[in-house]
Amino acid sequence: MTQTSQPRRENHSGRGRKTFDRVPDGFLLVGFLVILLEVVLLGAVGLARAVGPDDDGASADKGPRRVEVTYIATGDHPSVDLTVGEANGHVPHRVVLLPYRKTVTLAADADFYLDVQSREDQKGGTLTCTVLVDGKVVQQAHSTSDSSSAVCAGSTADAPQRGIPVPSLTPGASPLPKERRITGTVEMPDYPGEGSPVVGTVTDSSLEYAELGGTWDRSKPLDPVFDGFTRKQEGRQRALVKSTQVDEDIMAAAGGTGELRGVADAVMDERRRYEYPRDEAVLVDVASQPLKVDGHDAWLLVSEIHFHQRGVPSTMDLNAVLVVDTGRVRPSVLWVVLPETNKKLWPDLNTLVSSVQVR
Repeated sequence: MTQTSQPRRENHSGRGRKTFDRVPDGFLLVGFLVILLEVVLLGAVGLARAVGPDDDGASADKGPRRVEVTYIATGDHPSVDLTVGEANGHVPHRVVLLPYRKTVTLAADADFYLDVQSREDQKGGTLTCTVLVDGKVVQQAHSTSDSSSAVCAGSTADAPQRGIPVPSLTPGASPLPKERRITGTVEMPDYPGEGSPVVGTVTDSSLEYAELGGTWDRSKPLDPVFDGFTRKQEGRQRALVKSTQVDEDIMAAAGGTGELRGVADAVMDERRRYEYPRDEAVLVDVASQPLKVDGHDAWLLVSEIHFHQRGVPSTMDLNAVLVVDTGRVRPSVLWVVLPETNKKLWPDLNTLVSSVQVR
């Protein structure tokens, strides 16, 4: 008898079924998304730790935090010697006009240093140093009666000081003009006005020239060892007339050749160096010309010397140097100073130059 075949029945228990066969399809999708989200979050945390701030709060890419530091120097001086910079890296001092302000960028815990000091020829008065960090005053100091400087030193991490205003930066001394020297020949102008009367003559160092009256004091002899000149006449507001024989140092500075133009330039440079604020007085030549004095060769140099000096109302003096070859080993020189604040004396320059004779 033929038997009809029946389908084979699987004979295993539920424990033997595959795990995924027991989980609905929707739960599989949700689980996969959760795992994927965890992987993404863990990666983000690891990346943040890798590029995040260091122990000091700075970014590895940007470096330490920076702040703006502003140095301010004020006072009643036209100019000062200034030293500014980080405490371990001072910038060499230099001459600056007041008021002074400069902003730099430093690390948030850097040291700063600001020294505002009177120049050697401008002692006294008041000076103030101020340091701002991100626009707030962290230190301010003033010079005292027995001190010629104000010093601010500290750290950019110092706390701001309350109640200290930022100094007013009112314009101080006007900028000095640019230096201008004459290389050709320009004649001295004829300065208008009556000028001072002539009350006598002065004979000195083989030169004879007019002695002025009016507001001028009488001419006096000088000790050349201490004064560098042998005669002097003083007028109001720094006006001067001096004469002597050109010394060996100036001759050497002029090249030692005795060429009169070079000697006149050397005398003017020396007067600028020793009679005016160091490294700040500016020469602007007005005239430079050869002359004949009693048949002797001579050279006349006239210059404006512009400067700022505490306690001196004039900011420009008219200076004249007349160098005359008198036949001696070294030429003789007449030096004249006439301040801008007393221009009525300027015609005296024409009087003096025209009066010079060789004796």
